[in-house]
Amino acid sequence: MSDFLTFDPAWQEPALPLPEQTGELLRAFRRHGLASGHSDRTISAREYTIRRLLAADLDPLTSSADDLTEWLSTLRDSRTGELVTRSSKATYRAQVRAFFRWLHETGRRDDDPTSRLPRPRAQRGVPRPLSVAQVEQLLKACDDPRAAWTRAYVSLAAFAGLRVHEIAKIRGQDVRGGRLFVRGKGGHEALLPMHPLLVELAERMPDTGWWFPTSSQLGHVHRCSVSTAIKRAMDRAGVPGTPHALRHFYGTQVLKSSGGNLRTTQQAMRHVSIQSTAIYTLVDDAALTHAIGGIPAEPDAAEHP
Repeated sequence: MSDFLTFDPAWQEPALPLPEQTGELLRAFRRHGLASGHSDRTISAREYTIRRLLAADLDPLTSSADDLTEWLSTLRDSRTGELVTRSSKATYRAQVRAFFRWLHETGRRDDDPTSRLPRPRAQRGVPRPLSVAQVEQLLKACDDPRAAWTRAYVSLAAFAGLRVHEIAKIRGQDVRGGRLFVRGKGGHEALLPMHPLLVELAERMPDTGWWFPTSSQLGHVHRCSVSTAIKRAMDRAGVPGTPHALRHFYGTQVLKSSGGNLRTTQQAMRHVSIQSTAIYTLVDDAALTHAIGGIPAEPDAAEHP
């Protein structure tokens, strides 16, 4: 994604209790998501979006298409205060659509006002990987033994392309004969060859159980904790960008080391669509210059005797 959404966990449990009817709607929607096999990450993201609606004093049972259009047009980033990007609007629209479609299909509403919502076109993603030097800076910023987990987070993101929620739930038994088992977005599973740095990391981590355990209900660190730790290390190292840029680094380096093989890179990135892979990979300037410079300017004598 060119503009992935993060959310404040406080939105999951607002300070003021929800009206009983609205609270039951969200609980029923969560049960529906679980029964449909959606991941907790997907369900929580949808709940967050619905709570944003509620915070704007919009009643899901009575809001009109105009009300929802107005809400979507004025959405602002909770961190910067600026209007959200087209990509974020497209994501919010999809999440609201899922909720109101469910309300309509289950007889809780007679109509689906989101069927008439404007359809924002997602912006074309631009690769924004870190450089090799920046990744080295970032790892050096985690040299302190107290930052051992953060160094592991960075390594898993940069040398296996793991997303923060995938890093959070790595277990010792996921290491299988030099390969790493990953259950990613949409429940997709993969066995990835492990980079030598990760083989070394695995030797220092537990053989079974969570690599990053906590006493929380999840049993492992929250994805937001992983993201925050990496971002703080980036700030210490003076490296700009977001933690997701490490995944872009991984994709770009796999593309380069594979000789530009986009199909290999797609498998390494665990993408269903090769178009998604193109978003995460940056073609090396030297390779691009060489390719363009190789275009023949004159007819080949062999072709025209």
